[in-house]
Amino acid sequence: MGEPEIFNTDRGSQFTRAASRGLLLENAIAVSMDGRGACRDSFFVERLWRSVKYEEVYLRAYDRIDEAWAFPYR
Repeated sequence: MGEPEIFNTDRGSQFTRAASRGLLLENAIAVSMDGRGACRDSFFVERLWRSVKYEEVYLRAYDRIDEAWAFPYR
């Protein structure tokens, strides 16, 4: 697959810290961040992950990540 040419994200602290940005720039990956107040842009994805957490992850309380990957949905 290779490396992406551009990495688009919101302005969350995990993406704005120097270590994260530096890793991308060291690998010649352009950084694109949504503008302030653009939370509506990712509304549907955020809602999907909320559903996954509440309807799957929290109910099953996996002890290890390999247990989650072994679940039959995959």
